[in-house]
Amino acid sequence: MEERSANYRVMIVDDEAILRTGMLHLCNWSEYGIEIVAQASNGLEALQYIEDVHPHVVITDIVMPIMDGVEFAKIMGMEHPEIKIVVLSSYSEFNYVREVFKYGVTDYLLKPKVSAAELISLIQSLCSGMDLSEQNQPSVKNDPALLLGQWLGSSHIEEDKHNDALLQELGRRFDSELFVMAKASTSLLLLRTTYTQSQLEQILLELAAKHLHGLNYALVFLKNECLLLVNYESDRSVEILSALKRFADSASEALSYMSFVLSNPFQDLRQMKSEHIRLTPYLGKLLYFTGQALVAEDDITVQSEKAEFNQEHFTAALRSFSIDEASAQLETLFSESTDSMAYDEYSLKRLCQNLIYTAMSTLEQMKQPVAELGSSKLKLFKRIDLAYDIEELRGIILQFLQNLKEILPAPEQQQSPILQQIYAYVHKNYANEISLSEMADSLHLNYSYLSSYFKQRTGENLTSYINRVRTDKAKELLMDHKLSVSEISRLTGFSDHNYFSKVFKKITGMTPVEYRNKIPS
Repeated sequence: MEERSANYRVMIVDDEAILRTGMLHLCNWSEYGIEIVAQASNGLEALQYIEDVHPHVVITDIVMPIMDGVEFAKIMGMEHPEIKIVVLSSYSEFNYVREVFKYGVTDYLLKPKVSAAELISLIQSLCSGMDLSEQNQPSVKNDPALLLGQWLGSSHIEEDKHNDALLQELGRRFDSELFVMAKASTSLLLLRTTYTQSQLEQILLELAAKHLHGLNYALVFLKNECLLLVNYESDRSVEILSALKRFADSASEALSYMSFVLSNPFQDLRQMKSEHIRLTPYLGKLLYFTGQALVAEDDITVQSEKAEFNQEHFTAALRSFSIDEASAQLETLFSESTDSMAYDEYSLKRLCQNLIYTAMSTLEQMKQPVAELGSSKLKLFKRIDLAYDIEELRGIILQFLQNLKEILPAPEQQQSPILQQIYAYVHKNYANEISLSEMADSLHLNYSYLSSYFKQRTGENLTSYINRVRTDKAKELLMDHKLSVSEISRLTGFSDHNYFSKVFKKITGMTPVEYRNKIPS
């Protein structure tokens, strides 16, 4: 069956790139004789495209920067009354939007509720009375960035005739020898600044026009990402690299939290999609390149072995209040990670958060005054999530340790090695029966001195401390519903099930079964 050619030309106007992209891929429009011929982020930008693409229908948002949907509809009603306008907005209050109906707006749809079937039916209905004969259709000048965005968001490229047509059109626009792609993430930038997606796009488009003037390029905005494709002849390679560096440096200077990974040159436009996917892991390594706005992919190590970090040594340093030692261990971690690029951004940030959690738990268990720092733990985790590069991340973690140093006892008041040995012995042997006399022998201490020493230094009976450690471990194991309460009792060193339940309830206020039932399934 021959594919039906697109008869109805549609433009999308919305300041949110994600919504424009979602509209593009809401369905295979060509199956219904519909072609998305352009997209714009505000009314003024849309007006600049009208004469080139001659849409039959314009679907527009109301609330947009620079020129909103009301002003846009007013101008369209005066200058292009033949074009049908459909308002698509999340604003459901009719009193707010009724103004647009004064200017010939045809229909109104709500964003959260609109469906592909509803839009298709509406577009076909609006265009049913138009003269769509081939000779009356002006030539359509599609935006290369729009075409590229449609193609990148599609699937089964070789199997879909519509995508083959897109690729052929792109091939006509990009017919030089070589391609290169620069790719950046925009998610951190949008989280850390007040820029909207529309403002971000406008700034980057203006910078591209300034620094890439005279080059054949397309700047594409996808969800949380920006892609720049440049097509050129090999004898212009040095010029292209220089222009891309100027663009990236200007983008970094203007937007602060943005850097690009630059692909190696490739010769076939059809590689664009695979290159786009292949470069994604490289974005997670850009944090190691502090101050660099454009990083060549060959400078990035994607696959490398994780830098070993001994968390037991880190915990031991904390238990002895050796904060300088703990800081030195983390300095080594950051230094080795930078050299080897051992962790991607996500993994390194999770490790840092885990180390903070370990530090707080260890010190809380030792009854140190860290409650105030603990209450701001979520804010600290958020700062780590928003860290832009390795230097900022390093600063956050080392400042946290410095804050610990200021509130922990001074060196002359620090816990003795004996107390640390007791803690270590209990944590190593909690699953077994712990004999205080055997512990004393192991630590070369008198039995009665061991108990009184611990009580004097911590204010807690040694037996109570052992039971508390065992109970904490039991709470972790109770989250695993495959383990029975009896098994957990045995795994945490309680030989008698009833005694386990009694101790557990005394410490937590609940029996083990009651505690487990409160755990979300």
